[in-house]
Amino acid sequence: MYFHRLLLLLLPAAYVLAPLIINWWQEMDGPWFRPFVVWIGVVIAAIIIEQRRQHA
Repeated sequence: MYFHRLLLLLLPAAYVLAPLIINWWQEMDGPWFRPFVVWIGVVIAAIIIEQRRQHA
């Protein structure tokens, strides 16, 4: 069975980052955008991997 590289990146990232993001959302003293910064990093990494795959 073939697993797409993005799936292999996003599933472990979701598993590892989900508890962290939930804790950040529950904190009221932090900036509202802090959890989204982590996810944008995952999305950017996925885009880079996909672009490298298409050019290869």
